[in-house]
Amino acid sequence: MLNAKSTSTPLPAGYYAAKNTEPVDAELCSCFQTVIGSLLYLMLGTRPDIAFAVTHLLRHAANPSQDHLNKALYICCYLIGMSTYSLVYNGGSSAGLIACMDSDWGSDPISRLSQTGFYLKLADGLISWTSCVQKTITYLSTEAEYMVLSNCA
Repeated sequence: MLNAKSTSTPLPAGYYAAKNTEPVDAELCSCFQTVIGSLLYLMLGTRPDIAFAVTHLLRHAANPSQDHLNKALYICCYLIGMSTYSLVYNGGSSAGLIACMDSDWGSDPISRLSQTGFYLKLADGLISWTSCVQKTITYLSTEAEYMVLSNCA
């Protein structure tokens, strides 16, 4: 990864990780789980910008394909290019607590579950963030938004 070319986004636009129907390859599985586990650790501690990409690929940790591993390494290339990004807290800010949330309605073409996420800012710096798949199917986009609002609260 020393000579890797950086990318401008954690995943290519419109990418959907399809389920692997091939038998489990133990070596590939171990390699993928190592990479995605490291990315998960980064995401939870200091890199909210990769939350969606990591959780999207994490669903395939039991039986990943070569494409899944390539996209996990794609996220690593993104991190190489964005190594100067950091979380900054401004103690003099009077912004208070700010919460932002969003969901995409039924984005998974197989299960029709919505992807949701939210973040909380204090002193102009992130203090909490998450990106996950909703546990139930919603029939309206408004319903999906209400669910993420409830999760954030």
